[in-house]
Amino acid sequence: MPFHIEITGRNMEVTDRLDDYVTKKVSKLDRYLNDIDEAHIDLAFAKSARSASDRNVA
Repeated sequence: MPFHIEITGRNMEVTDRLDDYVTKKVSKLDRYLNDIDEAHIDLAFAKSARSASDRNVA
């Protein structure tokens, strides 16, 4: 049985593509947890505390 999925983004925009991807992955939880009515998903973008000079690229 499908359940309601609410996706919110912090410091980022939740695009249609990202929304579809998260919905696809989260909807698989119904296989393992039978009594799910709804899911609240919080996506966050955190900037790195390191500066560009601390990064090494190989």
